[in-house]
Amino acid sequence: MKTIYFVRHGQTLLNQFRRMQGWIDSPLTKKGEAQAKATGQKLAQTHFDLAISSDMMRAIHTLGIILDNNQASKDITREVHQDVREIYFGSFEGIDSIQTWNMIGGPLGHRNQEDLIKEYGLLKMRDFMYDADPFHEAETSDHLKKRIQVAVEHIQNELKDGQNALVVSHGTFLRNLATLYTETVPYVEQPDNGSITKLDVTDKPKIISYNK
Repeated sequence: MKTIYFVRHGQTLLNQFRRMQGWIDSPLTKKGEAQAKATGQKLAQTHFDLAISSDMMRAIHTLGIILDNNQASKDITREVHQDVREIYFGSFEGIDSIQTWNMIGGPLGHRNQEDLIKEYGLLKMRDFMYDADPFHEAETSDHLKKRIQVAVEHIQNELKDGQNALVVSHGTFLRNLATLYTETVPYVEQPDNGSITKLDVTDKPKIISYNK
């Protein structure tokens, strides 16, 4: 069996302020560092053959804290993969999240993202954001889907049978990943900071557990 343990980074300043945080970055809060430590302790006896983070400092910092608390992995290879970075929100980067989804959802008859997701599906949010972005810079559903599939396939090919990978990524990325690789769940909640999502990549990728 090949298993990828995806972890959402710890809370950041922009998470705390409820701002859109995609390709912009902000440091972990004290709570975020504590969340990363708790995750590291939860995974302390899990052996990892590969450790990966996105290129965002919040993910790199979280990975470092988790590995500092891991007792089962020695001399582990660490990599940085751009493909597991957060969604790109275009000109909505850094804006208040409630205001953002009011702007995007208002013309569609909804004032928050969750109602939109329940009606249209998670991936469609990317296209709604792209259409609402006056610069049309936000990431589209097609681009995101391909990026997730490339990232998973790359890690899958790096692992041998019986090996595990630890990957620190981001909330919206992981939410979409879970939607793509879960056949029977039409709606997936946003994962918590520091939560663990397990993906079996022995053959066809499938979610084992989400947001634990």
